[in-house]
Amino acid sequence: MTTMLSGIRQFIEQRPDGATTQEIRRHIEDTYPGRWSAGTLTTNLYACAVNQPGAYKHHRSTEKFLFKDVEGKFHIYESEKYGPNVWVPSEDDETVSEDPSSNEQIEQLIEASISFEKDVEAHLIRNLDSIEKGLRFVDRQVVIDVGRVDIIAEDIKQRRVIIELKLGDAKDAAVGQIARYIGWYARKDGKPPRAMLIAGDLTSPSLFDMQQKR
Repeated sequence: MTTMLSGIRQFIEQRPDGATTQEIRRHIEDTYPGRWSAGTLTTNLYACAVNQPGAYKHHRSTEKFLFKDVEGKFHIYESEKYGPNVWVPSEDDETVSEDPSSNEQIEQLIEASISFEKDVEAHLIRNLDSIEKGLRFVDRQVVIDVGRVDIIAEDIKQRRVIIELKLGDAKDAAVGQIARYIGWYARKDGKPPRAMLIAGDLTSPSLFDMQQKR
């Protein structure tokens, strides 16, 4: 018997460009009429998103196999494509303090999180010069073989600049993620790019050391 999770997975696997909540809901309702409520779908999308920190607290046993991008589309999560799972919160992480009590609140949490990330990214793109004089925007949310790069820019010397955005604390895995991007572009361009990590806080010792040595 098909479960809702398997139904969601099967549909998204057929959508290489991802699917929105509305597209998934329409498919589930058309394919399995009357079997599940819209609220159950909302809860499952929230619970299965690997980059939804609150889901690890409120739905610990649910498999995390979805990735929701800044455009609001769900994809099957692949660490090689979207980077390592850096979203699992620590026990004292404030991002898991929210306790949604309704499906409407869950949907609002998901949309608010994605919207905020998208807004911050857009603000950075509009104000690259405030990060470094002469930075020029090239592209955003670029999918390469080893992950998805948040922002690609170019400096005054026409050197590629990778910019990775972390809204919360940056963990050690973020360094590995950027290193993979640098290696991939070094092979592609024949020379290593520059890279920047912009985060709410750099609390990891290794990240702090990197920051001090710059």
